[in-house]
Amino acid sequence: MKRSVVLSIALTCALASGGSAAVTTVIYRCTDAAGAVTFQNGTACPAGHTQQRRVVEMATPMPAFVSPPAPSVAPPQVPLISRLPAAEALAPREEDAQRQPPPALFACRVFDNSSYWREDDSPPLRCRPMRTVGIGGLPGLEAGQACEQVADVCEAVPVDALCSAWETRVREAEFRWRYAQTREQPPLRLEYEQLFSTWRDSSCGPGAGVAPAAD
Repeated sequence: MKRSVVLSIALTCALASGGSAAVTTVIYRCTDAAGAVTFQNGTACPAGHTQQRRVVEMATPMPAFVSPPAPSVAPPQVPLISRLPAAEALAPREEDAQRQPPPALFACRVFDNSSYWREDDSPPLRCRPMRTVGIGGLPGLEAGQACEQVADVCEAVPVDALCSAWETRVREAEFRWRYAQTREQPPLRLEYEQLFSTWRDSSCGPGAGVAPAAD
């Protein structure tokens, strides 16, 4: 067996027996009459061998990795809309008739055909990528990048569809919050709470039974 292999085995054994504290071990280099060399861990060479002794200090093994606990996620301060009873099962109360309609709502569409809701029709401008050409009029050959500023297209939700749209908006907010990555949940939970409270306290909320009136 080659010297390096034998020494490697000896050192491995010393590490395995070291436990969790720093230890020292003695390595013996033994040469017999024929010149063959072996290494022994903690055991002196047999009679008739030339012996060389070396004390080796073994490094403390690294502790096992323990993943940190996931940060706790605060529960919402409002109910989950997905777990509310059906509207038909909620008895209207006298004060429910005094609720006001929810804020106006606009359905907006982005240039990539994604959509979202907002409460005004003044969405921020977005940078829509433009097709560019490079050397020889071919795209992709040092063509660079360019974009144009465009606004999302927003349409007001009709009054008779406002309650349905608000409920859909709240349900979508709940879904985004509950199925987001843990670290992304706090702001999404807060958004859900705010939207739920607006919907609940309006004439569209559970138990109100009153559709928003036209202007």
